[in-house]
Amino acid sequence: MIRRRYRVAAAALVAACLAWVSPILTTLTTPSTPTWLAIPSAHAQGDATPAATTSDDLYGRTVARIQFRGNRKVEDDAIRVNLRARPGAILTPETVRADLRAVWGMGFFQDVVVEAEPEGDDKVVLIFAVAEKPAVRKVLLSGNDEVTRDAINEVLDLKRDIILDVGKVKENRDKIRALYVEKGFYLASVEYELRPAEGGEVDVWFVIQERSKVQIRDVSFIGNEKVTDDELRSIITTSAGGALSFISDSGIFQQETFERDLFMIQAYYYDRGFINVKLGSPQIRLSRDKRYMYLSIPIDEGPVFHIGDIEFEGDLIGEKADYYERLTVERGEVFNRSKVGSDINALTNFYKDKGYAYVNVTPLTKLDLEGRIVALTFEIERGNKVYFERINVRGNSKTRDKVIRREMKVSEGELYSQTSLDASRRRIEALGFFETPVNISTKRGSSDEFIEVNVEVIERPTGTFQIGAGFSSVESFIAQAQISQNNLFGRGQTLTLQAQLSGLRQLFLLRFVEPYLLDTNWTFAFDLFNQSRDFGTGFRRNSTGGNLTWGYPLSWESRVFLTYKLEKVGVDESGTISFGQNRAPVEAESIANLFRDGWTSSLKASVSYDSRNNRLFPTEGWNLNGFFEVADGKFGSSVITDEPNKFFRYGGFARHYRPIWGPFILKLNTEIGVTVNPDEEGVPITERYLIGGIYDVRGYRPRSLGPRVFVQGVGDPSGSDLRSFTLGGNLQIIGNAEIEFPLFERVGISGVVFMDVGNAFNLESRYCASASGSAGSLSPKFDPCFLEQFPGSLIHGLRRSVGFGFRWFSPIGPLRFEWGIPLDRQVLPDNEGEEESLVFEFTIGNFF
Repeated sequence: MIRRRYRVAAAALVAACLAWVSPILTTLTTPSTPTWLAIPSAHAQGDATPAATTSDDLYGRTVARIQFRGNRKVEDDAIRVNLRARPGAILTPETVRADLRAVWGMGFFQDVVVEAEPEGDDKVVLIFAVAEKPAVRKVLLSGNDEVTRDAINEVLDLKRDIILDVGKVKENRDKIRALYVEKGFYLASVEYELRPAEGGEVDVWFVIQERSKVQIRDVSFIGNEKVTDDELRSIITTSAGGALSFISDSGIFQQETFERDLFMIQAYYYDRGFINVKLGSPQIRLSRDKRYMYLSIPIDEGPVFHIGDIEFEGDLIGEKADYYERLTVERGEVFNRSKVGSDINALTNFYKDKGYAYVNVTPLTKLDLEGRIVALTFEIERGNKVYFERINVRGNSKTRDKVIRREMKVSEGELYSQTSLDASRRRIEALGFFETPVNISTKRGSSDEFIEVNVEVIERPTGTFQIGAGFSSVESFIAQAQISQNNLFGRGQTLTLQAQLSGLRQLFLLRFVEPYLLDTNWTFAFDLFNQSRDFGTGFRRNSTGGNLTWGYPLSWESRVFLTYKLEKVGVDESGTISFGQNRAPVEAESIANLFRDGWTSSLKASVSYDSRNNRLFPTEGWNLNGFFEVADGKFGSSVITDEPNKFFRYGGFARHYRPIWGPFILKLNTEIGVTVNPDEEGVPITERYLIGGIYDVRGYRPRSLGPRVFVQGVGDPSGSDLRSFTLGGNLQIIGNAEIEFPLFERVGISGVVFMDVGNAFNLESRYCASASGSAGSLSPKFDPCFLEQFPGSLIHGLRRSVGFGFRWFSPIGPLRFEWGIPLDRQVLPDNEGEEESLVFEFTIGNFF
């Protein structure tokens, strides 16, 4: 068989078209790129002289089969799927031309040839002969000293062993350049090189010249008259460099951040009535040595507009007065785009909570340029009511479906509610089993009347093993270990084994929590514990026991609990009292009854409300708790001992969290607690309130606040030498206010300023007689005679302090470093001098 073929390049084909008049040849054209065509040729068999068979003899024949040659990495099927030609189809010039362009357009080949061989009298074999572009053997970097390869690899999508695509290489070059600009290397340059390697492959090199970071020297504004430069600088992240720029990267130009700042400036103006504000192209000027940058932002403020008439149109339900009540904007006030946006959301959710899932609220504005008035019209298209048809849960390989579904506030068949859907997402996130945010999406159901809900989760590890050590100014050396599984067997149960040792306390704890007992709404938990705590005032409290707790939800945010506790309490060195390095027996003293051992069996009822957005690091919401506890031998301890501990305890706390401006978070805490004993012996010191220090009222030494009494000193049988002793209170009142803000967000360091107020007060008259003695009278801040002098004792007895500090969310837990400044320093009894003017403390753990 003799085969002839013609290879015609783009330029050659033009000449051929001018010289030849064959209509078939003029039909065959090539892409504008340098691709080869092979025009079908004639063939002859045996000794016959080859006859001049034109391409007309092959067009119109049936394609017998399609073959490929020269492709090594690109599979046949990958080429075949792009072809119009098929075995059994008729070969036409249009098909050849389209297939040639399609194969070339794949981008994998530097040469494409289409060959045709006749087979029999009426068939033809098509052969696509290709020359692949070289494959990428390696992707290499050079010159990246300041940015790690791992960081660069995160933005690259150019892989090894794929066909070289120069366009893709250029895209990745630009991605590396953008990464450097984002990190402050504004002058960095990135080029690429294709270096031949063995086997016809190439190595792609990205050659980087980092150059120095460009630090911002000044950010100025041009044209702003009504809004000051300081106001504008306070709302943007881009700022001039300072002394600590090398730590936080502040003052380094970052293109993405700067573009976001421009939107922030525009939004700031919109929220203050400047509807026609315009920002010009920023002017960027480099210093001669290209180390510093000067930014100028032109602003055309325009006039301030006020809100005029407010109307509602479209599909309204109910009276218009109901709509006005949901708005925050009012006629006559300065236009505020954020408030308008908030009102759109409020109106949208109002409709969605009534089942109109596809409601559309459009704000229409009409400007009166002369009067500088904006008329607002909210146009509402409500659509039809929609019902939940199906709830699908995806992504949970370990966690059982029911653990997720029981947190949903919506059910299949119910009317659509956006508020319930949003609450469901928050509740699932609050489990802590999944990455946040949890994706809850909706799509049309089997008809327009129904909607499907898709809950997509990404599971995170819920089992933890923690071991660590540290040092605290309060507890000295601290060592802790914990094994915990918060999603035991995928059932949502919690099992924890914890051990903690420090200079003041020892704790061994086993805890189990079942949030839905027997698939009901009841919560069940039990604790077994052994703990010892040194209060530093002459005694150590040792206890061993356990708790049983049942809980039931009143609403999605509130629950009631009932806890039974059985505990054996012991007091070390209960017969002595500390006077510096000396200890004195107290059996005969009036405070001897404080140091008594015993068994405690109690029932505690409590109610809680928790709407925090995060249980560990909340930034928004409320956390409320109130409780009442009764300890009495009737609850079991009288079976063990003839003298069980008895007391009544009640109190609670209220905590609120809210962002006040940008990343600044306001945290408020108020606590009150009361413990009384119906018997004359009073409340033992192990159940009294000993406050002061980093855990309640900062600025004072640990457990140094509260009432004191005078007791007989060491070696003084006459009782003339009296020493003060911290009694602890039956009543505690504590208030804390904090503002927390990020300092170095990248490493998890935040700052805090705070104000604390509080004290502990004695409610037992038996200790009031010991309030004075030869050592002098006690200050009202330490006076145990609370009831006799109420309400003055409350007004004058509260202690106050302010302070500052910083917190580091370290691998071993939150570390707190805080300096407290007392606002009402007192002279301490026993000639101890005045309270310190500044108290520094640090510890591990959150505050509230």
